Amino acid sequence: MRLPIALLAACSATLVLAGALPAERPRPPRPPAGAALAALAKPPARTAIASQRIYFVMTDRYANGDPSNDRGGLAGGSSATGFDPGDPGYFHGGDFRGLTGSCTDPQRGLARLKALGFTSVWVTPPYGQRAVQGDSAAYHGYWIRDFTGVDPHLGTNEDFGAFVECAHRLGLKVILDVVVNHTADYVLLPASSTYSDAPYRDCRGRRFNPARYVQAKRFPCLTAANMPKIPSLFGRDRTAKKPAWLNDVRRYHNRGDISFSSCSETCFEQGDFFGLDDLFTEQPVVMRGLADVYAGWIRRYKIDGFRIDTARHVNAAFFRLWVPRIRAAARAAGVKNFELFGEVFLGDAVELSEFVRRRFLPNVLDFPLQDALTRFASGTAGPRGIVTRLSDDDYFHRRGLAHTPPTFLGNHDMGRAAQQIRSKAGVDTPAAELLQRVLLGHSLLYLLRGAPVVYYGDEVGMIGTGSDKAARQDMFPTQVRDWRSEERVGSAPIGTGSSFDLVAHPVAERLKSLAALRDQHPALATGPSTVRYAQGRVLVVSRFDVRARHEYLVGFNAGVRAASVSLRASTPAASWSAGSVLFTGGSPVAVDASRGKLALRIAPLSAFALRADAQLPRQAPARPRLLLSRDDLTDMWEVRATSVGSPFTVSFAVRRATGKRWVRLAADDSPPYRAFLDPAAYRRGERVYIVGIMRSLDGRTAVSRALPLTPRRR
Repeated sequence: MRLPIALLAACSATLVLAGALPAERPRPPRPPAGAALAALAKPPARTAIASQRIYFVMTDRYANGDPSNDRGGLAGGSSATGFDPGDPGYFHGGDFRGLTGSCTDPQRGLARLKALGFTSVWVTPPYGQRAVQGDSAAYHGYWIRDFTGVDPHLGTNEDFGAFVECAHRLGLKVILDVVVNHTADYVLLPASSTYSDAPYRDCRGRRFNPARYVQAKRFPCLTAANMPKIPSLFGRDRTAKKPAWLNDVRRYHNRGDISFSSCSETCFEQGDFFGLDDLFTEQPVVMRGLADVYAGWIRRYKIDGFRIDTARHVNAAFFRLWVPRIRAAARAAGVKNFELFGEVFLGDAVELSEFVRRRFLPNVLDFPLQDALTRFASGTAGPRGIVTRLSDDDYFHRRGLAHTPPTFLGNHDMGRAAQQIRSKAGVDTPAAELLQRVLLGHSLLYLLRGAPVVYYGDEVGMIGTGSDKAARQDMFPTQVRDWRSEERVGSAPIGTGSSFDLVAHPVAERLKSLAALRDQHPALATGPSTVRYAQGRVLVVSRFDVRARHEYLVGFNAGVRAASVSLRASTPAASWSAGSVLFTGGSPVAVDASRGKLALRIAPLSAFALRADAQLPRQAPARPRLLLSRDDLTDMWEVRATSVGSPFTVSFAVRRATGKRWVRLAADDSPPYRAFLDPAAYRRGERVYIVGIMRSLDGRTAVSRALPLTPRRR
């Protein structure tokens, strides 16, 4: 648990707003007023992804709608075609015809996903693959050879178009997995694959730093002979990739493999990811080429969003240049609210926030919360980890945009939701208890902030035995012998049957109920949050509908015994009667309210949602008091508003001493109310002024005094 700086007297770097400034200092500017104040005080916005529920599917493992394409049009055995349905590492026959289905059958295909309550479907990369590399095949989609068309194992371009058309007809968004870091492994590097940190040299042998040329009109001339490792292509491999510019060996970093145990940030960005050809994304021609090829998919199919694979491994300036081109393509295609979120496999939220704050990646998968949720649901950790993760959202806030990431319990790389929970709870956890813990995990996913992502097969109780290949089972009748007898949560091993025949599975039924609840009460998806209770094995959080002035309480008990808790909510007039109970997951919750204080009795291994039977009171905003201090986790300065209460919004604005207008730094509607000021955005020794603006639900505002700050670097 990371604790905020609170004892200001103990820190010489802390400034407190308390009275007049010394006479020799310049007089602070007047706080904002009028139209400027109203604009600065607006509550933070949330992107449209906040209302989404995403089903993540590996197309090859979902349903086989056309057996004629199983070998991808290739001849020979599995080492040539990549098809071996009995081997976990090869193509199994799933395709877009199978994923689409009839578009009306609620037991199969996309109509099934709609019936489960999902609003988006995210598919693994559909592009043309190098069918086999080493002892595995490209069934997962991340060994791309042809960025311009659908891999023949998955069907035709027309099949993909029909899939998108069906999804849109059902009201489902389509999120495409894209790769901007690498291609399939064709480029040969000499001798050892060990990473080389030799400097780049141009065609005349002069050293240069690629980062200096990401926006230059001319990139230094390159020759293969001057690369850190001399690359080569032979035979058919010379023209294997599409578009054609990908066949130029100078478009790759050519440094050798990343060493994940000992690697610099440059190594992470320029090394080969498990041997895959690492694109030289600092080159403008490469950045533009990747923008053009993916813009083509948006124009042709009206794709609704991208999940960006290996987003950590491109150069720091890439997204600042590439994202605007993608968004422009979406606007031109008439796609509204185009979503982009990246995979940055980091467990520390503060480190992860750098990719949003400084690298301009629009959004990221919430790996830190995944760990906290699964530990809590497993019963091996209390709720404080979740509380810390929610508080860390403040590091991601940008001007007026709240952090609303895609959240998840498990995935295709780390392992399934049930496997993640059982691995922490213990493999000897009784089957009935494991089911309740898995249901609790999904309740956390749907009732806390974020856009829940459910990995295909989790809804029918798949557990798996680990990560990667061990987490990629078939939904259709499998020919992998071990998968037939694998244990499942909430149902028996599948044997030779089909997962589509498992109707009314407990996990699927819980997902349906939670999806309906979020539809009926959108504040559970988009409302701000206030943690009310986080002790022992119990977490209780308020969610707010700020327009209707209604408070919700969502709670979770990860203990094996009933828990009694007492807390104070923001709706003192509410009786929280029996009619307030919206969801209990089949386990009763007892509520006793008196003058805004609630006594709750929560069943073991359960979740609940309540809605206050009275509106939130109208409260006039108080003048906020600001504290400034160096953040103890980063090189930034923390700006905190104290003693505010909830639900309110606090916006923070900054003005340069030589400037004429206030600029919004961040807006926060979930306590603790904080913003972070980056010294790198200002000249060394420059003085700025900061104000806090408190806004009530009815739009009234109160402004702090202007605090001076010279945001020195460490």
